[in-house]
Amino acid sequence: MDKHLLSAFASSDPERFAQLLGSSTDQTEAIAILTDIPDGREGDVIARLTPEAAARLLNELPDPIVIGWLKTCSADSARRMLARIGRERSTLLISGIDDRAKRRELRRLVEYPSGTVGDLMQVNITSVRDSTRAKEIRKELQRWSGDPDAPVAIVRDDGTVCGVLDQAMLLQNSDPDARASKFRIPVKSVFAESALSTLKGREEWVRLTSLPVVDFDGRLVGYVSRTRFESSQAAMSDGVQFFQSTAEFSMLFLEFMVYVLELVFGKRASR
Repeated sequence: MDKHLLSAFASSDPERFAQLLGSSTDQTEAIAILTDIPDGREGDVIARLTPEAAARLLNELPDPIVIGWLKTCSADSARRMLARIGRERSTLLISGIDDRAKRRELRRLVEYPSGTVGDLMQVNITSVRDSTRAKEIRKELQRWSGDPDAPVAIVRDDGTVCGVLDQAMLLQNSDPDARASKFRIPVKSVFAESALSTLKGREEWVRLTSLPVVDFDGRLVGYVSRTRFESSQAAMSDGVQFFQSTAEFSMLFLEFMVYVLELVFGKRASR
């Protein structure tokens, strides 16, 4: 396709452009298209892909090319793109940026503080559009090789998450043209930047073992599992108990020292 047409398509309908690019089975062609669009637009496109589709494309590219995209795209697109790559490679890519201020800004954007949902988030997750047909969903699930415990997010046409796929219902379905929206389990947004305490007592845990995680724009960036969350809470509880035990021991020791001092100085006073 002509570069001018590609540029016009990517600018006029970035959601559709990213959707078609992410669904391509020809990685070489998809990468060629990405490298043909104008500088600065690549990050915007990658930011609109699902984490699984973004990883599939970016893992085929050498670091210098991705670093170049990070340099030219907006901070918001860079943050989304890095969220879809994963922490380990993101750290490596950021370190390759020459501009110190840009490096500092990106590290601040991509590194979630301890105690937030993002700190426990895993990024290997896939999604389908709510208008996707059942026969196409099955093909996508067969192609996907991610964590079997990860949810399959259902997203709207604008890329925002509206729920997760009920795979049991999909298996029972006999209509190949039924839409993904028919198999949707509604889920309230789980934001990566939110405190872990927001996961406590969520009604979705009754039915689901993992939840999709979104950025502030409602776009998919990963998922968090109930097992991982509960393990973090248990570790935190152990830490609190240790601190409380240490504090109690310190108070007992202090009381003992006061008692000893009272004995010593009391004897001296009696003389």
